[in-house]
Amino acid sequence: MKIPRFVATLLAVLAALPSRADSNDRALVTALADRYVTEYEKNFPVSYAFSGLTVHRNDGVDINSPEDLARWHALMKQMADELAAIKPNAFAAEPEWVTWQFLNQAFRQDDLTAICRSELWGVSTLGWQAGLSQVASIQPVGTDAARAQALSRWRGFGPYIDREIANLKEGQRLGYSASEAATRSTLSQLDELLARKPGESPLMDPMERDQTPGFAADWKAVVEGTVWPAITRYRDYIRDEYLPHARKSPSLYGMPDGRACYRALIFSTTTLDVDPDALFERAQNEVERERKLAVDLGRKLFGGKVTDWKSLGEIIRADPHEKFASADEIRDFTQRVYERANAAVGRMVLTPPVGKVVLEPFPEFQQATAPGGQYIPAADDGSRPATYLYRNITTDTYRTSLENIILHETIPGHHLQIAFLAEHGRKNNHPISRLLFFSGPGEGWATYAEDFAYELGLYDSDRDYIGREMGSITPWMVLELGTQVKGWTMDQALAYAYEARPLRSQQTVRDTVAQISSLPGFVLAYPLGGMKWEEMRKRAEHRLGPRFDVREFHQVLLEDGMLPFSALDAKLDRWIASK
Repeated sequence: MKIPRFVATLLAVLAALPSRADSNDRALVTALADRYVTEYEKNFPVSYAFSGLTVHRNDGVDINSPEDLARWHALMKQMADELAAIKPNAFAAEPEWVTWQFLNQAFRQDDLTAICRSELWGVSTLGWQAGLSQVASIQPVGTDAARAQALSRWRGFGPYIDREIANLKEGQRLGYSASEAATRSTLSQLDELLARKPGESPLMDPMERDQTPGFAADWKAVVEGTVWPAITRYRDYIRDEYLPHARKSPSLYGMPDGRACYRALIFSTTTLDVDPDALFERAQNEVERERKLAVDLGRKLFGGKVTDWKSLGEIIRADPHEKFASADEIRDFTQRVYERANAAVGRMVLTPPVGKVVLEPFPEFQQATAPGGQYIPAADDGSRPATYLYRNITTDTYRTSLENIILHETIPGHHLQIAFLAEHGRKNNHPISRLLFFSGPGEGWATYAEDFAYELGLYDSDRDYIGREMGSITPWMVLELGTQVKGWTMDQALAYAYEARPLRSQQTVRDTVAQISSLPGFVLAYPLGGMKWEEMRKRAEHRLGPRFDVREFHQVLLEDGMLPFSALDAKLDRWIASK
């Protein structure tokens, strides 16, 4: 019997309506996410403050004791069990599906990486000491309540740093240790910080912003009497007791559960569950592709003088045009590149963000060991703008290798990604989509954006795009996998790094290699994530043909925040099917 059309239509409409069970599950997901955000702000208030979300108090420090971290892991396991009972595909078109994906990734990576005991060997130039000046720069002041909270938080940094020392002592007792290279590099950074007087450090920023009588004296007393002595105790411990027993091998495999830990760290940073042994050849092939592209462009620009990768690097290094005369010249160059990219933002997404970026150099003590650049999102309450921190050391900066870093951190990279989410993210998404930033999709986007910028004509010339390839992070993926799974010594790693980065000084390369050894897995997020974004775009272009709109592709995959790649894949397939 044929069903009448109006009956079939009614049945289809009814089938599309959410069931009571679906509504209950969606409410449960939201409740879990609410609890997660609340607990995260309570346990990691400093980390939370950098999310851009509204902060309720500014007087706490992040937990770092093994006991508190064990309680956090137990809470995550309990919440993960509750989430596992909810099947998200029943509400795939709803905001709660996005929330479920963020929670699921957060719970999985917390469970897998707990085996690493990272708190027992966390020595890195990107560690807590590198973040102190940034915490000072965003610490609210200006009211009695804000000043009281600021003083309370910074008094807490003394016990926090002492706990770091205790953790490292226990770590070495149990067989955990940072690498010797990471330890030496961090020690150099600490020496640089402590070489100046406390009153000359960037930690005085809140006092400079708030001249209320009495507060300046209180703040100076906290920095000079609590924070500075604690940093000094940490430096002295690292130098005198920790360094002599630091791990000689760059590989984690010699530590307890090192092999399982490394795979877990890769999943945590990339959101991809992959065998590290299988990645090594893929990374080498990608390096060869990038080098060929750079050498081919070099031959068009410089003719037969370019015979290979080495000769191309020598030509660029020898060109006096490549060097900056002053820190001000680096600042002006950075501003010009950013403004050119910002003018083209309408070609990147359908609804571009309007928020601008403030450009500032890293604090002086951090310049030598800082990354090429760092982006800090704006606060929702308007208390701070989006900020790009950059290196301004003229002796170690080439014009050709600088543009891609600026584009990576600002537009079309991190600023577009994060400001777009804040201004135009899909309505009704849970705040967790802004709190959690998964490095694989997030850094992968910014790495993909470096090439997309070339597609849009945002580089000054092909010469500057050569600099993008010569400054590519893909060789660091080869280097890390070589040291972690292929048995490379630190000398082998350095030899590879010097050859791979011809536009960097050997000291800067050594600092970078040390940094990589201090944060295993992290560097893979950039090249592997970038390759994944390219793969997703090619899939969409192939399936949609002339109907493909790159702005809409970006809009759809950015509007929910940095979802793990498994969720981005599912979302992309639904979007392609809808077209």
